[in-house]
Amino acid sequence: MSVPRVTVIAIGSSFADDRAGWDVAEILSTSSVIAAYGERVAVAVCRSPASELMGLLANTDIAIVVDAVRFCGAPGTVYRLADNYSSLSDMTFLSSHGMDIQTMLVLADTLESSPEVVIVYGIESRSDSEADSTPSTELRRAIVRVAEDIQRDVASYCAMDKFQGLDTKGPLMH
Repeated sequence: MSVPRVTVIAIGSSFADDRAGWDVAEILSTSSVIAAYGERVAVAVCRSPASELMGLLANTDIAIVVDAVRFCGAPGTVYRLADNYSSLSDMTFLSSHGMDIQTMLVLADTLESSPEVVIVYGIESRSDSEADSTPSTELRRAIVRVAEDIQRDVASYCAMDKFQGLDTKGPLMH
């Protein structure tokens, strides 16, 4: 049985809602579910997507990317995009870093350094004018929900023989 190498990539910064990805990483770094898989699962914090994301995408079978985004939902809305970029083309949204995640993933694929499977979790953030230094109640709930979803993803993917039956359905919102 080939066990996939999974890397959770939490994009963010220390500013207000933008730290949503980092907060998910913090929960996962103390998770017994994640720890049970040892070196097969890594949780990485990405401070500069432009310079760090490509390296984090390399040498992994499954990448799970989580970031605060601005799309069209209410703050705290969670988006789960999967299926190796096809669903991303239908729902392009910007991370709060002003970068198009889809473009970065396509570039990684072009450079042949992309994972076989990419899952993107976007957590809708408040606008800059609404945000203060503490996350809203909706955002805190979304952070916990995404951490729980990622733990289930990791457990499911690591139990599979090279992604047989992998859930890579298109876009989901909740």
